[in-house]
Amino acid sequence: MDQNNIPMDASLSTVSGLPGNNDMSSSNYYPPMQQQQQQMSMNALQSSPGGIMHSPPSSVFNNAAAAAASSKHICAICGDRASGKHYGVYSCEGCKGFFKRTVRKDLTYACRDERSCVIDKRQRNRCQYCRYMKCLAMGMKREAVQEERQRVKEKGEGEVESTSSANSEMPVEKILDAEMSVEPKSDTYVDVQKEPMVNICQAADSQLFNLVEWAKRIPHFVELPIDDQVTLLRTGWNELLIASFAHRSTVIEDGILLSTGMHVHRSTAHQAGVGMIFDRVLTELVSKMREMKMDRTELGCLRAIVLFNPDSKSLHAVTEVENFREKVYASLEEYCRLQYPDEPGRFAKLLLRLPALRSIGLKCIEHLFFFKFIGDTSIDSFLLNVLTSQTTNH
Repeated sequence: MDQNNIPMDASLSTVSGLPGNNDMSSSNYYPPMQQQQQQMSMNALQSSPGGIMHSPPSSVFNNAAAAAASSKHICAICGDRASGKHYGVYSCEGCKGFFKRTVRKDLTYACRDERSCVIDKRQRNRCQYCRYMKCLAMGMKREAVQEERQRVKEKGEGEVESTSSANSEMPVEKILDAEMSVEPKSDTYVDVQKEPMVNICQAADSQLFNLVEWAKRIPHFVELPIDDQVTLLRTGWNELLIASFAHRSTVIEDGILLSTGMHVHRSTAHQAGVGMIFDRVLTELVSKMREMKMDRTELGCLRAIVLFNPDSKSLHAVTEVENFREKVYASLEEYCRLQYPDEPGRFAKLLLRLPALRSIGLKCIEHLFFFKFIGDTSIDSFLLNVLTSQTTNH
């Protein structure tokens, strides 16, 4: 995959002060980057001064980080609390999962700066390349991941036991229940002939209420402090709604289907001056979802990954949120393996939709700018009111 094709428009980050996560790149979803050097050994990668994966400057890994490698309580990679020794190094669940996923999927990354990014508890998701290289520098062993996988295969029945434990922590059945609970009941729709953005915004308005109900049904979400619940919903609401109507639109041709039953044609969107972003939704989301026949469980898991964004600004329970996201990854990967055994690349293909969703979500905010306020109420207050009122009523 060409690195340049990944939607990472830095100029979009200038859309500040509007609802949605507009200060983060798409890299925190861990999608695969270009695969041109997958077969090279790590020795060759590290010794090649021109290679994508050669080691970053040693200054990145200071004495404090090296000392952390010997601590049983601190992650040697990011400084978070370690959950144990993983692949030869004391590390947290987040760094453990990241390293395992990188090795098992044979992913390669590229740094967009100078291969010297700071990797700590707050910024460990910013650069996959530097995070992976720090894992190696601190002593994580690729062969340990491969040996672990081989042992699981040799156990046979034990493999089912280990994977089912992942689903028990983040049951895909509950994620599917959350999806189905907010799905519009009507299968009929009406064509929109003019003012598509008005219809889209009206649909989004009504869906914000349903979005809160959906989030509360996602496992572990309500365990978070109420302020963090608001933060996560404020950060991801635009991507969450776009993912829903994009998937809903796979059943129609050349348009999008809103939750209100309105069908917006491509031609109508172009006439209204929003054709460019509309085309991106159809090309990068709707057509890809239709092509791979993405099911509702997979959609729900992708939305849960968006929801549990540990890089959300002002988030307090960062570690917990990242752990919840890791659990979704594990459950989704298991689901793909069991439900689609003939498609070994399906899990990675699903994750590739997330960078496009992030980029489109940021661009849509430019058109939905008036969503900063709902009536005279800020979106933060709106979400807080809905969350607390629903908590009181339940």
